[in-house]
Amino acid sequence: MRQPVSVICVFNNPKVLQDCLTASVEAGMAEAPATEYIPVDNTAGQFSSAGAALNHGASLARNDVVVFVHQDVYLHSLAALEEVAGILLRDHSVGLVGAIGVTPDGRLLGLIRDRVIFLGESSNGLSDVDSLDEVLFMARREQVILHPLAEDRDLSWHAYAVEYGVRLRSLGLRVAATDIPLTHNSLTINLARLAEAHAWIAKAYPAQMPVETTCGRVQEMSPMRTIPLLGGLFETHKWRYRWLRESLAAHRLRRQAQAATVLGDIRRDIDEICSAASLDTVLVINAAPISHSALPVAEPLTLNRRDVRFSFLAADQTAMPALIRSRPEDQSIAVTNIGFETAGRIADALSGRPVLLGFHENTGPWLLIGPAVAAALPHYRTQRSTPFAMRAT
Repeated sequence: MRQPVSVICVFNNPKVLQDCLTASVEAGMAEAPATEYIPVDNTAGQFSSAGAALNHGASLARNDVVVFVHQDVYLHSLAALEEVAGILLRDHSVGLVGAIGVTPDGRLLGLIRDRVIFLGESSNGLSDVDSLDEVLFMARREQVILHPLAEDRDLSWHAYAVEYGVRLRSLGLRVAATDIPLTHNSLTINLARLAEAHAWIAKAYPAQMPVETTCGRVQEMSPMRTIPLLGGLFETHKWRYRWLRESLAAHRLRRQAQAATVLGDIRRDIDEICSAASLDTVLVINAAPISHSALPVAEPLTLNRRDVRFSFLAADQTAMPALIRSRPEDQSIAVTNIGFETAGRIADALSGRPVLLGFHENTGPWLLIGPAVAAALPHYRTQRSTPFAMRAT
């Protein structure tokens, strides 16, 4: 029951588009030849919002289902998009489907790779969510023409899928996440005007507040935040609460293996580390959350990140120590999505090699192995990166 889709993207970086989305669409055409690809050029800033550009793309589409996706996404399976399109055309109670969403209790549903980690829980069927991330979402073309994406300035490049989902839910339609295998090869983090976007949604749809999103909770402003002194104190010291929580996890990790241990989000830090180490290539090994043979997102992949060639593999945690030990000693390796015990087993299996243990609430334990470790250590010599009651690296 697969149905062809129109893949629509607004782009401002032709190289990123070519290396990621265009390359994946071209590679997948053999299995989904009726796919229509509509990149919308915004290199000159002619569109003032993502909504305006994507609505324009939808107006050009010929297929009955449109897929809105970021320029820095690699799609692992166009057939998977066609399967979801079939559901959208059969079940008109569903208004919006995306690759990853957030439930009211804060769970991430839908499994994707975000930079160097797997993110979210696998969801084979449609799972209702509070909101969908803008990285990829799909809808019937006729619905988008009748109810286009918002083009308001405050929603220009943030939360436009969140707003669309809230609006469709107010019309009685479902918003759901499902597994759509992709790698989000994001090179930048732009949160400018995110607060304004959330405030716009909270004001427009007060009856549906709060709404959980991948960028935090959308809600009406709390009384404490309207009091400058209390709000300022909260914002100033909020990082310390996370630091203390993460420090407890870091000490647990350190007990598994006697290696330097730091606090940090390897997704955000990996590019700076690669630059400091003058690396040309990096191997990333993700622990597969389930039998990875059935997951297209876990298939081997190679992508460029800032002139560094990243190779991605996935493996069962039990096989990781032997797999990593078999790699050349001069290879830099990042290992993610692992448990505490697995981190210890890997470190023990690599006696004599440089190893750095790391932890962050959003990634869990991770390891860095090989020449990149020497370049990474200075990066983590900060108060925020040093666990409580643990000597700095």
